[in-house]
Amino acid sequence: MRSGSVYIFQIRIPKDLGGGREIARGEDGNPIVRENADLIAQRHADRLMTTVPPQQETDAAGPRKTFPPQPERVSAPSVPDAGKLYSHDDYHKEAIGVPGPAPMVGPETGDAHPKPEADPLDEDRRFVPRPASRLPRFSEVAEAYFASWAVQAGENSKDIRTARRRAALFAELIGDHPIDTYKAGDLQAYVRLLQFWPGDNNKRPEGKSARAIIGDNRDLHLKPISLSSLKNGYVWIVRTVVSHGAQEHDFRNPFDKVRLHYPRTAARPKSSQPLSAAAISSIFRTGVESGLLDEAMLPLLGHLTGRRLGLLVHLTGNDIREKYPGVWVAETDGIVKQNGVWKRVPFKTDASTGFFVLHGFLKEIGFIEWARAQGDRFLFAELMKLKDPSKSASSYMQRLFLRAGIEKGRREVFHSLRAGNIEDMRDAKIDPRDRRMQAGHTVGTDEHDNYGFKAISETRAREMVRLPLNPEIDYSVFRGLDFEKMARKKRAKGRKRG
Repeated sequence: MRSGSVYIFQIRIPKDLGGGREIARGEDGNPIVRENADLIAQRHADRLMTTVPPQQETDAAGPRKTFPPQPERVSAPSVPDAGKLYSHDDYHKEAIGVPGPAPMVGPETGDAHPKPEADPLDEDRRFVPRPASRLPRFSEVAEAYFASWAVQAGENSKDIRTARRRAALFAELIGDHPIDTYKAGDLQAYVRLLQFWPGDNNKRPEGKSARAIIGDNRDLHLKPISLSSLKNGYVWIVRTVVSHGAQEHDFRNPFDKVRLHYPRTAARPKSSQPLSAAAISSIFRTGVESGLLDEAMLPLLGHLTGRRLGLLVHLTGNDIREKYPGVWVAETDGIVKQNGVWKRVPFKTDASTGFFVLHGFLKEIGFIEWARAQGDRFLFAELMKLKDPSKSASSYMQRLFLRAGIEKGRREVFHSLRAGNIEDMRDAKIDPRDRRMQAGHTVGTDEHDNYGFKAISETRAREMVRLPLNPEIDYSVFRGLDFEKMARKKRAKGRKRG
């Protein structure tokens, strides 16, 4: 009927479709038709509306806009269809906002097994249609970000070189699009591809495209990258570049708060394992026998201070001072001069640049006196002549542990010495806040913990100086050492020269 200028229709389900019959049958009727009766009615209403000639209508507000007939739409049911089959991937796609396949249709209502739709996440994202944009591409934003990073870390930073390669990989796999045209699905598609990316870069053939390398390893005959590398390396740099672009160009970050699903084939991180007293004694003895200062003293420093290897390697004589009477500490201001150029000390957090207490045993064996005499020179000068002192020191420590009988792959590493010091402080009832500062960890987010000086007090420092040594560990190998002679000894391939 017609009321004013508004058309009102009463819609009935056509009997030739069987809908009316199924509803009339009650509980015995087809449940799919009964549960979706309103949807079927709406569908036919939409079809009927396309047969009505458009008429411009008027009212007090003026002429109304007319719209051309829209394509036929089929709405999804508001409750899960009993006949719909969900896979793990379906739930995965719904979690990130990607539509899943249409419900399976039963034999009474249509085709028995319609062809499943392609998964949008498996599309080649380089060629997915994207809106027009005047903003710079991902690669251009990445370069701007790396330039700002280089101001802090230096042009030759290994971290920046690694991040550049990983950002370029994203642009190669997903496409170098305008920075504001990416979608959440692009990041998940990137993760999907990387589940086949070989973890060992020596196993990635030169001259092959990234997609070819991934295609060759879909059978995973090469071990893929670890979960830590995937999340904190490959995905992190992409998120960071896009976040930088959103800040600079004022658009909504499509990757902000996106929940990603990571492949099970990505190896989960394993915590370092504690070392036995016998193992620590073996490491100390093997290091001293090498005659090299870094192999002898870096394990002891890690064991007694709880500090990271990279920071210990960069210590100079001037970094060591008497903070309180009889209490010697080491502290770096974050930059050092190497080969005439000022460089950043590799520290993880700002808390790492605070002073840390040197155990009384280091004074007892004469190491502090020798270290102070070095002035502005590096304590481990031979290491500092290398291109990447921290990386080289890590490799040398791994070899030292192997020679000391520590089996590879058991997670008994240099970090275990550091963690052992933290355990020793805990056993000695050192205050948790002071333990964190000694190890170079952030004090915490608690307002009470952050109140007061962010440095170890004299009372606590004296406790650390006198921290009891484990009687089962053999420290006697450090007595009577000639540190000057050890510092002059050079490392050579195949043999060591005096």
